[in-house]
Amino acid sequence: MISRMSLAAALAVAALVPSSAMARPASHGARHDSRVAERLTDPVVQARASAMAAIMSEMLLDLRVGPLARAVGEWGDPDLRDVPYDARVRDFAGPDLRELPRDIAREMPRAMGQMGRTAGAIEGMIPEFERMADEMRRAIDRADRRADRYSDPRDY
Repeated sequence: MISRMSLAAALAVAALVPSSAMARPASHGARHDSRVAERLTDPVVQARASAMAAIMSEMLLDLRVGPLARAVGEWGDPDLRDVPYDARVRDFAGPDLRELPRDIAREMPRAMGQMGRTAGAIEGMIPEFERMADEMRRAIDRADRRADRYSDPRDY
């Protein structure tokens, strides 16, 4: 079962990252990450994403699934054979999910803020990762030079 926060986070990402942005090469580095962190913590963006997520979840709950349920009923689940033709996802969701759009809209800003702070923290670590990579590269180069000095080409 998907948790409400997981659904909220997925909807936030879908609202913020258009497919063209996902196709960019990774060479944008920290500057690109910074924009993501800034956008995730921007109250205006959070409000828009919250509204969009609420609308999307409302639309999902209103999706007509009666014909599909009846077809599945014909394939073997007799309980689904008599589902009304105009049955919607909300008819199957039960009372716990009826308030999902409102709950998502309420929780979305907090979830996006957390994602933005995480992105900002990761961005802050990038220089340290780069320093570690440089150190590792130098250590490997030193090890290669030592190995070349002590190896006899006839050993291979």
